[in-house]
Amino acid sequence: MNPNKWILIFVCILWNSSVIAPLSVSSSFSPTDIISTQDHFDFNSTRAYEIIQKQVDIGPRHPGSDGIEKTRLLIASELLPDSEWVISYQNFSKIWMENQNISLVNIICRPIDLDSTQPYFLLLAHYDTRLWADKDPDPLKRKHPVLGANDGASGVAMVLELGRVLLEYHNITNFKLVFFDGEDQGNIYGWDWILGSRFFVNSDEFLNQEISFAILFDMVAGTNATFKREKNSDKWAAELVTKIWNVASALGFNNYFLNQSGRGIIDDHIPILEKGVPAIDIIDEFGIRYKPWHTTFDNMTFIDENTLKAVGWTSESILIEFSTSPEWLSNLSSFTFQTQFILFDWISGTLLLMLGILNRKRKISRI
Repeated sequence: MNPNKWILIFVCILWNSSVIAPLSVSSSFSPTDIISTQDHFDFNSTRAYEIIQKQVDIGPRHPGSDGIEKTRLLIASELLPDSEWVISYQNFSKIWMENQNISLVNIICRPIDLDSTQPYFLLLAHYDTRLWADKDPDPLKRKHPVLGANDGASGVAMVLELGRVLLEYHNITNFKLVFFDGEDQGNIYGWDWILGSRFFVNSDEFLNQEISFAILFDMVAGTNATFKREKNSDKWAAELVTKIWNVASALGFNNYFLNQSGRGIIDDHIPILEKGVPAIDIIDEFGIRYKPWHTTFDNMTFIDENTLKAVGWTSESILIEFSTSPEWLSNLSSFTFQTQFILFDWISGTLLLMLGILNRKRKISRI
């Protein structure tokens, strides 16, 4: 048999064996119930935009840099004027080039009145920026650092502004804000991705806690952004995804929140899913719609306040409902996470690459 056919058959077998039906979706939820109770939104997209600008003004913010130290101070300064917050830090380290020991820090912020013996949710973002702009169209700039206006700063701004709004305007305290270090340095000096979140889920700040769900915000401010239902989120937390995407549609943001299946992405929600906690990733289509991803031009030029508004208003609406009428949270389907789905993406990609190499060799042999 043609070896190409063997590869394609193997891909199909893997696909059929790895796809499991998503969680059932409750039909009792009505997004109009949420919207009808809210005559305005307190999420301030202009303020979120300004927080992005402040981070970009600092410059690159990769682990071990002065920039990331200043960003930690900035995050704290956005909350500390309000005495209603408690901020703690998780310190860990990683060896980088030439045996250099790099300090990394996760930042955890909670309302002072949070009762951690009761269920609460997490709002997540990473605050480091990539050391190398390895996707830059100019090969001479691929070892330059990334400014990370969207990939880094936007998630931080979204989480900070949502936290402020929930506490200040709605008196909601059943949540934590978590900012991860070391998310975006994969394949640099032997580092892996999502280091901060992997450290977090194995710490006392996560283990044995009453966590209902988690929402990760990553690249949520780009011009003409589109947010598809990220594959791992949709597989393991479909109920949560559906509720959020329904609210976005009811608010008129369906041009941002596309009710379509997206790619499976290894991001900071994965370690949380691995622990059996529903977690979703709201993330733009990097490399497809958002071209500045991992380039030197991920700057304020490509940041759109309208995108911030769409994500912010949608998130504010749903989080108010979750906090004031949490009955459905107790009915979220439990699961045991399997890495099979992510492995399929990697294996099928590798096999398709092999297929391309075989075809290339055939063409060469004919010359």
